[in-house]
Amino acid sequence: EQGHDEEFADNMEERIGLIKDDARRIRRKGEDYYCRSLDNENQLAILHDDALLPHFKELSDAIQLSTGIRQIVIDNIELRPSALRIMFPALEGKVTNISMYRVRFPGPDVVECYEIIAASIRRNHALEILTWIGNQIPSDEQA
Repeated sequence: EQGHDEEFADNMEERIGLIKDDARRIRRKGEDYYCRSLDNENQLAILHDDALLPHFKELSDAIQLSTGIRQIVIDNIELRPSALRIMFPALEGKVTNISMYRVRFPGPDVVECYEIIAASIRRNHALEILTWIGNQIPSDEQA
């Protein structure tokens, strides 16, 4: 069990570094950038942690201040309304391709999460491609 905790902590530390790197690169490159710091494919799933919120804000601020980015990939991460309220408004009018794979939404928050995402997508006139594959809904009733 201790090894799992260390692995999770290492994964989180690496993810935070990747988010910071993406924020810096977006500030420099802008429009043609592919944001992959939230692409956690083939890794231990990242569960929601409030400690990530300031880093999501840093990434969101960079996107918002950019001329736009080509793509953001979000994969194998649990997102709650607090994270979505930070990230998704920043994507509006800035990101042409949003790819979401295996994203987890906690049961009590799933409806609110979907409402935040749906409202943001409706307002994102720059959006050309939305990929939504394998995202986890806690129950059939909530689907």
